[in-house]
Amino acid sequence: MIEVGDQVRIGQSGVSIFVVNEIDTVEGRAVIESVEESAPGRYPFTMPLTALSKVEPGD
Repeated sequence: MIEVGDQVRIGQSGVSIFVVNEIDTVEGRAVIESVEESAPGRYPFTMPLTALSKVEPGD
C-alpha cells in the first residue's frame, strides 16, 4: 500500500523517483513530486495510484 511520504516510480520500469505528497482515496490518485531538487520543471502533479510502484529499499 502506498502512503504519504513513500517514494514511488511511475510503472514497474520507471527510472525517475517521486515522493508522495498527498493521497485522494476517493479519486484513487496521488500528488507526487520528483525527489531530485535539480529536476527541470519540478512541480507536484497527480497520478492514478494504480500507475505507481513503491520503491523498496535497495531498488
